[in-house]
Amino acid sequence: MKNHIFTLAIISIVTLASCNSKSNKEELQQNNELIAIASPSNELTETYYYVNATSGLSLRSGTNLKSKKLLVLPYGAQVKYLSTPQHTAMTLGGISGEMVEVSYQGATGFAFNGYLTTLAPPQPRETVKDYANRISTKDHIVNVVTKAHKDGEAYGMTTSIELPSKTWEETYKITQRLFNLPKEIQPNFNTKGSVTILNKEKRERTLTDELTINVSSKGKIQNLAYAYNLKNYKRTVIVTKTQNGFLITEVEDSK
Repeated sequence: MKNHIFTLAIISIVTLASCNSKSNKEELQQNNELIAIASPSNELTETYYYVNATSGLSLRSGTNLKSKKLLVLPYGAQVKYLSTPQHTAMTLGGISGEMVEVSYQGATGFAFNGYLTTLAPPQPRETVKDYANRISTKDHIVNVVTKAHKDGEAYGMTTSIELPSKTWEETYKITQRLFNLPKEIQPNFNTKGSVTILNKEKRERTLTDELTINVSSKGKIQNLAYAYNLKNYKRTVIVTKTQNGFLITEVEDSK
């Protein structure tokens, strides 16, 4: 009887020790999981921008526009974003932005981000489809949809592309080059109401050559509408905001 009781006691002690060990392991695992969740990753995502100024963008030694010019960043160049100094907001040629610190091919300085975009800008004579293929990634395919006029391609085409761009300013700059909008039309997107901007360089035989920024009663931009009309030809380019970016639609109609 004593041997039986002694044996039961030993079994109980071993079982208790096993349970405690399992409990400690589970607690340690849970603590490690909590630590992993609470600890931020040491890997920081690097940000890159592209120069969208046709004549290039000055890289300066300081945040003042009178600071020494280090070099000219060429159109389409990719620069690495480093920081945004305080109190450098400004408007140049109707474009709002600020001076940011960037690096390019070993050189570090400051540039006006009003002429920087998150998307690579179109290259000269690059077609809409070629541009879409170039900026497409494995995670985001940029599609182009084309549709012929109801009377056939000879009477016009409708072309649509949705860009994963971030702002109206960025989208307009790309649209301006991709769909050949007049470079003379430089809108100010800080407008509080709808406004139409005429192309001051409009040709004599051109009936309409203008961009309209349509703004809602709440002060939000609803769309951009460019119109170009001749006697027997009409072209419109409409830009609207979407959930994933901006939709650009060009409609050509030859009467």
